[in-house]
Amino acid sequence: MKNSLLSILFVFCLASCDKIKDPIVKKQSAVGSKFITKNNATVSNYKKTLLEDYTGMKCPNCPDAAVTAANLLARYGDSLVVISVHAGSFAKPFGNFKEDYRTDVGDIWNGTAGFNIPSNPNGIVNRTNYASNGLIILQTKWTSAVAMANKDAMVVKLDVTTNYDTTAGALNTEVKAVFKAASSARLSISIVLIEDEVFGLQDIRGVETENYEFKEMLRGAVNGDWGAPLVTSTKKINDTVTYSFNDFNVKGLKYTVLKTPPFTTKGILVDDKHVSAVVFVFNTDTREVMQVEKVKIR
Repeated sequence: MKNSLLSILFVFCLASCDKIKDPIVKKQSAVGSKFITKNNATVSNYKKTLLEDYTGMKCPNCPDAAVTAANLLARYGDSLVVISVHAGSFAKPFGNFKEDYRTDVGDIWNGTAGFNIPSNPNGIVNRTNYASNGLIILQTKWTSAVAMANKDAMVVKLDVTTNYDTTAGALNTEVKAVFKAASSARLSISIVLIEDEVFGLQDIRGVETENYEFKEMLRGAVNGDWGAPLVTSTKKINDTVTYSFNDFNVKGLKYTVLKTPPFTTKGILVDDKHVSAVVFVFNTDTREVMQVEKVKIR
């Protein structure tokens, strides 16, 4: 009788597991007690656009691109999220430019395994080719590309909540994805950190300028260079998928300086008062960004 009961339970368990196509992803919760909770509840009900600005401190024309990004942010407000990616030859320290703002994830996106950015400044809007302008576009085309992206239909709504432990430096990110349109695509989710009010040396049209303010600077990936799977099955309108990634050490960010053995690294120091979590969902196969949200962690 006992063996029969165990067999029935085993079959029931298998049948139940087969029905779970998109399970909730849950990692260990952070330790500590001084949590600051933030969310995007007031701005999550409309479509947003992601602009990636590939830049470097030694790039003389990159500040002009940053101005273009700032102007677009002023125009579109919360409907636009900018990530400033310091990568490539112009971002490598040399001479008076001693600071290193590169990240492992930025190197991957910038390189041949990612988008193979040819030079700086260049940008990508929603990782999509708008009006045959090309995937990688000069700053002169950012305005028109963002205008087109802003008209895209909203497929998935992202409700993001962060709980940040100021003592341990542990970041917990909870995301509820609610589908506003049917989707049959495989989707992934990325969580990265950006920082505002970073001051340093920047080449501005051939002039080395001190105390230049870098904004929306990419500081690292939370859940991997290309994120993690979110959806692998067809979703109907109002279907919901929940994802969480907890206990990420914001104070332990590192950059791999030497990417071959012995793999030397150095720390990335951030001021957590100016750090935001950027969460975006994208088509796993095409990399097209479907929705993006930004939440300041404290």
